[in-house]
Amino acid sequence: MHVRKMLLVYGTSFLLLLVGAWFSLKVGAFSFTTEELVHFLREGGSTNEALVLYDVRLPRLIITVLVGANMAVAGALVQSLTQNPLASPSVLGINAGASFFVVAGILFVPSLTGLSLVGAGFLGGALAAGVIFLMSAVLQGGRMLVKIALVGVVIQSLFASGTQSLLLFNEESIHQILVWLTGTVAGSTWEDVEILLPLTALGLIAAVIMSKALSVMSLGEDVARGLGQRVRLQKFAVILLVVVLAGASVAFTGPIGFVGLIVPHIVRYLVGPSHALVLPAGALFGAALLVLADVGSRFISFPSETPVGIVTALIGAPYFIYLARKTQR
Repeated sequence: MHVRKMLLVYGTSFLLLLVGAWFSLKVGAFSFTTEELVHFLREGGSTNEALVLYDVRLPRLIITVLVGANMAVAGALVQSLTQNPLASPSVLGINAGASFFVVAGILFVPSLTGLSLVGAGFLGGALAAGVIFLMSAVLQGGRMLVKIALVGVVIQSLFASGTQSLLLFNEESIHQILVWLTGTVAGSTWEDVEILLPLTALGLIAAVIMSKALSVMSLGEDVARGLGQRVRLQKFAVILLVVVLAGASVAFTGPIGFVGLIVPHIVRYLVGPSHALVLPAGALFGAALLVLADVGSRFISFPSETPVGIVTALIGAPYFIYLARKTQR
């Protein structure tokens, strides 16, 4: 890839992220002027406005960046592993599995918080991923890509039905959990940042380290083995990374869909198929996309806020239909 084009892609993504971050801190039910925002960022303070900025909007912005990056990279990993352009953590039911276990934990063990909820999300995502990749090994032959996507939809529906069944027996918690299930970054705290930030850093670094092996595996399992790759071990490592990135994100924000589907395709179109470029560019673009979607969600029913998952669904659903038709052709 030409260096100038690569710098343009990364620079544009970073600029979009900066613009989104600025408006994320600036606008909302209570809006700052540019002068106020610059003053509070430089000087701090103990006023109500400063507390809104530092205790509400800053952690929300950081969580949005981390989740956007996580979902985009997890989507790229799933698509690479399955050789399926329709795959993503949400489409294949990994998000739904994590959501089911998190909701079950919240309802049956109300004391669960922080790392415990992340663990619940990890278990649910791992269960869904295990079923999907077991089926990917069984369903060989014609139209396999479509078969795997359909299996993912079935898994997603099963876990979603299970989650709805849990809510029917716990009506006192239904409103709060329904908002969470839509996908929301509202209410993020510094405690959430302290837990998600190291998990994200480790997951993204591990994904970049594995980028060369992923590129070799994309040539086919036989070729990868012939080049000395330990295919089974690498597949397991990729699945583990997907579950960590997606499961941890879902535990804090709910199942925000379609970021992991659309971002890898856009990035591959811009930077080419090399995973060494796709993964870091995807993390940056995914973060920018989710931050901008979060900013946009604040204006749909202003001054009330619309969950950001609704905005990503409005963007991603038409793209998924287009991609499915393109893949079928």
